[in-house]
Amino acid sequence: MPRNFMPIALGVFALLVIVLNSAFIVRQDREAIVLRVGQFTRAINSPPANESGLYFKWPFIEEVTFYDRRNLGLELDGQQIVASDQELLVVDAVVRWRITDARLFYQGARTEQGGDDRIQIFAQAALRRALGAATSDEIISGRRAAIMQAVEDDLNRAAAAELGVRIEDVRIRQVNFPQATQERVFARMSSEREQVAARLRAEGERNATIIRATATEQGERIRGEGDGERARIFARAYGRDPEFAAFYRSMRAYDTALDAGTPIVVAPDSDFFRYMQRRRGGN
Repeated sequence: MPRNFMPIALGVFALLVIVLNSAFIVRQDREAIVLRVGQFTRAINSPPANESGLYFKWPFIEEVTFYDRRNLGLELDGQQIVASDQELLVVDAVVRWRITDARLFYQGARTEQGGDDRIQIFAQAALRRALGAATSDEIISGRRAAIMQAVEDDLNRAAAAELGVRIEDVRIRQVNFPQATQERVFARMSSEREQVAARLRAEGERNATIIRATATEQGERIRGEGDGERARIFARAYGRDPEFAAFYRSMRAYDTALDAGTPIVVAPDSDFFRYMQRRRGGN
């Protein structure tokens, strides 16, 4: 083995170590910050720039920290919120955020986990402020979209200034009452629905009574008009042919007496049977 082999090998090894500690690759979905003795020096591939590729730093005195450029998610489960009507709610929410200022984010959070922890504190405070100003009905169904927008705006003001991040979206996944109050709330809701049902039934019965009364009144009026028209027709007929009128009245009397089944004892030459005795009435 040559005498100078060992120094050459050591030199190559040292050079390899220096190169490995100098070069680094920044992916398209990552951004990097270069720190010199723990102090920020520069950021690489920060949104919206496209600077991915191979980079170099001073070995041993500079280090690189990578952050995700994509949207990051934070889940807030089991947040207890008191609504403005003093109802206690258990809220599950999701926050989507991304880093917009790597230098500020490093100074305020250091790591992505640190960012999650800080944003969680901000989000809990924003949820309590927004949901605490709304009633439980508004939170559950009525104004949820507007409330979520208020939470997002409030959270952006705090997180952007202190952490260099942007809140992209805030969503409430579900809202529940605590187990201890669910039965009470269910009983109250059932009572309210029963009151509404009773009111609707009362209104229906009142409307039905009005409709029946109106129909009865219209029926009586129509019958009265029919009876009047019938009387006028008979009066005109009687005036035109008195003999026919007398004959018709007799036939009606026969029909009524016979249908009733009432025994009648009269003389054969009674005027009641005069149309049965002669082919024509009259003298």
